Order: sequence, then structure tokens, then C-alpha cells
Amino acid sequence: MSTRPAQSDIIITVRGLRNGFGDSIVHDGLDLDVRRGEILGVVGGSGTGKSVLMRSIIGLQTPLAGDIEVFGESPIGRDETEATAVRKRWGILFQGGALFSTLTVAENVQV
Repeated sequence: MSTRPAQSDIIITVRGLRNGFGDSIVHDGLDLDVRRGEILGVVGGSGTGKSVLMRSIIGLQTPLAGDIEVFGESPIGRDETEATAVRKRWGILFQGGALFSTLTVAENVQV
């Protein structure tokens, strides 16, 4: 009996992702699979492309190249109504001003 997750368990697929700004390339050929129920942390230093990756996956930023599928569909090139429906399935906090320093962790989550 295999303990390997089925291909259908993959909910996010990134293949050959290339992102950049001007002459600066942030991602070059990035591949990623995220499976249903998996907890994933994206960590790295400032300016290493964490937010750019997340923005690309949820369709807020169009990559220079590569393919992205979320729940079997591309987030790229959607009209605003479709894009909004996809984004409602996400909960992402970016680093800049995302938390209230006067609240506890639990209170920040409740907000």
C-alpha cells in the first residue's frame, strides 16, 4: 500500500515560474506542488521573493513566464469577478503592517 499522496491531492502547482523587476530576476524556473491538508511555510530574508511568489499564486501579479494552477485553474488572466471569487478562498498576511502590536495573537486572528 502506497503512502504517497495521489496526484489529485495537489491543489497548487507551479512550473517554471519566472518573476523579475527590470534586470533583477527573483524566481527563475521555480517548481512547487502543494497538497491538500499540507501546511507550508515560505521563509527567507527580505527581498528574496516570498511575497512575489504568493502574489503570483493568487493572481495579484503576472509572472514573466511559467504556469500556475490553483484548484485546477490558472489564476492568471481572469476578469475581475473571477479573480475576486478565487481570492476569497485565500487567507494571506503580508509582513507590512499586517498585525496590531497592541493585540494578542488570538485577537489579531479574530480581527
